[in-house]
Amino acid sequence: MNIKLSFVSALGALWGGMLLSNIVGNAKTLEERVMQLEKDMQEVNERVDDNEVAASLSKVRFSLEFNTTMSNFFINNHGLGTNTQANKWMMGLYLNMLANINRYTKFTGRLSMTKGFGDIVFGSNSIGLPALDAGRAVGGGPILYVERAYVDIYGGKYFAFTLGRLPGTDGPGSNLRNNSARMSTYPALVVNALGDGVVATYKPYTNAALRLGYSKIYQPLSREEAGSNIFFGSSKSNTADADLIFTAFETTWLPKNAGENLFMITLIDLLNYAVPYEIPAGTPDISANTSNSKTFGDLAYLNLHLESTRMFGSGFSFFASASLYKGFNKKNLFFNDGFAFAAHVGMRYDITDSLKIGAEYFYGSKNWYAFSRVSINDPLNFRATKGHVFDFYTLYQIDIYQFIRFAYTLQKHNYVPLLAAPVNVIQTGITPANARANLVQNVSLSYILRF
Repeated sequence: MNIKLSFVSALGALWGGMLLSNIVGNAKTLEERVMQLEKDMQEVNERVDDNEVAASLSKVRFSLEFNTTMSNFFINNHGLGTNTQANKWMMGLYLNMLANINRYTKFTGRLSMTKGFGDIVFGSNSIGLPALDAGRAVGGGPILYVERAYVDIYGGKYFAFTLGRLPGTDGPGSNLRNNSARMSTYPALVVNALGDGVVATYKPYTNAALRLGYSKIYQPLSREEAGSNIFFGSSKSNTADADLIFTAFETTWLPKNAGENLFMITLIDLLNYAVPYEIPAGTPDISANTSNSKTFGDLAYLNLHLESTRMFGSGFSFFASASLYKGFNKKNLFFNDGFAFAAHVGMRYDITDSLKIGAEYFYGSKNWYAFSRVSINDPLNFRATKGHVFDFYTLYQIDIYQFIRFAYTLQKHNYVPLLAAPVNVIQTGITPANARANLVQNVSLSYILRF
């Protein structure tokens, strides 16, 4: 009996030990399974995150533009000596972004970085209104710059609203020489600057559109804006901020078989034109001036623009643009409240798909003041010329992505270019003497890549 009880006890102990061991083993297996499940879930979440990022990025289409240019400047000051600045290099890098968010929302952006002469007004003067720098430091630098960033919201079949940094640079009148598509809504002669604002577009027909817009010009208001506070301060609280109101109508002016063509009429009213600082007459050094932003007055422009690309299937393309200027509410000696006129015409003939030749001419009257900034393709900012500009160029298309441009530009100043008032180039103090032309020539070679 005792033997049987001992056997049963031993068997029970063995079974209990095996059961306990099995429970412990199952517990370990369960813990491992839970850990493995958590690991799998983490991997799934990471894949979901990666897919979401990839899906978001897939909505944005990127393209790149690279420009490197070598220029040779020859300056003749007629009685004040000559100056040669040869082998001057500049570089520009541009990242374009386009995203169709949904059926009624589209985003467009453009980032850039330039270095060299790409952002300076060549031969700027030490008196008068400073040049429009559009918020970028003179000389450029290794800093990304937002050239445009806006959202188009479509309201039904005929209406659209645009919000953000508006496309206001490299407009019609630039695309032939730059061998590009239309980059801006507005002709380069009427506005070649940046602004943050809103535009309402009414497009009842596929080939006609009416636009009404409001914008704040992207321009520093004072030297204090190098700091973090751009809204308050002794120099900002009493500074008038520039307001740009504009309306534009565009349509075609040739029959459909004539090819791509454009007619535009644009009216711009710039109120309280403010610049970063005022340069007093006779101040030889711009750094010696400590005054902050000044309001110079109001500006108004009326522009007519015509263009045609590959007219009637030929290799001939051209544009013609003309602007009237009128100043109001003069508040400074160097601001012109009279009338002025400027015209810019150009043509290009595509001899073959690879070889293209072109020529352009610009004229600005003595009272002309251009609302324009320089670019890597135009370091002389010739739309600001009070005089004549002749430009001749040859384009060689290597392939669909890249081309070379060889250009010769002659700029003849009859009056100081950066002054809104007509001051002769040769002067004693601020009193005009005999009008003599200041000649600037530029021989340049550019390589441009787009993909």
